Amino acid sequence: PSNSTRGSSRERIRTPIAGTVLYRSVEPGEFASPGAPLVTVADLDRLTLTVYVPEDRYGQIMLGASYPVTVDSYPAEVFTGTVSHIADRAEFTPRNVQTTDSRKTTVFAIKLDLAQNGGKLKPGMPADVNLGE
Repeated sequence: PSNSTRGSSRERIRTPIAGTVLYRSVEPGEFASPGAPLVTVADLDRLTLTVYVPEDRYGQIMLGASYPVTVDSYPAEVFTGTVSHIADRAEFTPRNVQTTDSRKTTVFAIKLDLAQNGGKLKPGMPADVNLGE
């Protein structure tokens, strides 16, 4: 083969996970830099939501408990999140957290696994969790 054909072959890109392409940083036909990400892929059926609970609510959250979750994009729908992790150490409220209540000084990170939702929910969507009173 001559040098004129080098780099002109089409390659198939495979990902180690089943999922949906959320972002493509290289278009077909463009050259890709070695080590640079080509696409961002996520399994939209396995999303996790992290919420920050004030210290005075920490004892009310239980592993395996389910709570209603809402997002701005689907205001009429209620999704379900199940507590999969409760932090054992308090931290200061992250700067990017927006809550309807005033911020507390220290909070505990709580992770909820979101039930399958037909691909409606995407990583990075703001969400609200109703933890009850």
